Amino acid sequence: MKKTIMYIMGLIIFSSIATTVLAIAKTDNIGAKLTSSTEELKAGQEVILTLRFDKYNQIIKGINAFQATLQYDEEIFEEVTQSSFTTKNDWEELKYNVETKELVAIKKAGSKKEEDILQLKLKVKNEIEPEKTNVKIGQIVTSEGKEDLLMEDATIDIDIIKEQMPPEEQDKITSKKYKIKEGYIERILPETTVAEFKQNVTTEQEMIFIDASGNNLKDDDMIETGVKLKVGSALNYVLIVIGDIDKDAQLTINDIAEAKLHLIDYKVLTGIKLKAADVDDDGEVTINDIAQMKLILIDLLKLK
Repeated sequence: MKKTIMYIMGLIIFSSIATTVLAIAKTDNIGAKLTSSTEELKAGQEVILTLRFDKYNQIIKGINAFQATLQYDEEIFEEVTQSSFTTKNDWEELKYNVETKELVAIKKAGSKKEEDILQLKLKVKNEIEPEKTNVKIGQIVTSEGKEDLLMEDATIDIDIIKEQMPPEEQDKITSKKYKIKEGYIERILPETTVAEFKQNVTTEQEMIFIDASGNNLKDDDMIETGVKLKVGSALNYVLIVIGDIDKDAQLTINDIAEAKLHLIDYKVLTGIKLKAADVDDDGEVTINDIAQMKLILIDLLKLK
């Protein structure tokens, strides 16, 4: 008799536990989905997330309340507060606990069809490094008034990306030493190496130096008139070395000879050779340029 009573009590307890577990078990009567206004964000930008209840099955009277917990990376996003939420489709009286990140809202007329429930505005903190993160509204519990219905979590992935410079600034090179204008970089001193050139320019982009034979120059190679420079993906320049008319990276007696022939119209210089011969940078080649080349050659004039 005693065993029978214990057996019956055990069944009652088990039945009670089973009923409770069943009541809070995840249901497929209704689903939840989280969408984002964008899946890529930069530091300081905002995003709007929308919680939507969908896949309504066997919902008769309509759900009129729900509770959930928000999960987000507080190292990435600014703190969420009550004002961060906006209810939709007559869902109202939303309350949010900043400490526990729990929220609850009601709807007077029960919801029986798919609809947006709320929107959440998040803002990325400034100076955040690129990384992937996610936001989750979990432990979602709703009810028709009969029992608690625990829904699947609603999660969305967000990619924090690096701040990109405006297109006009992405490929850019500046210099306090050289003249950069109309596809040319001029006023480079004779016997300047690639490494030395790099020290006198400023750019965020990769620089590729290509000689007349199509070979890429290394840091210890000297730049000669006519070397092509590619900056980033879009900018291309031709480099001009002062006095280097014959394109050997130096100022020699041969360059002076070519300048003389030009001056008497015997062998006229054009293009980059003409630019290289303009030693005094006055826009034309005259006897003064030849004189300066001679003084440079005998170390009586120093170019800066």
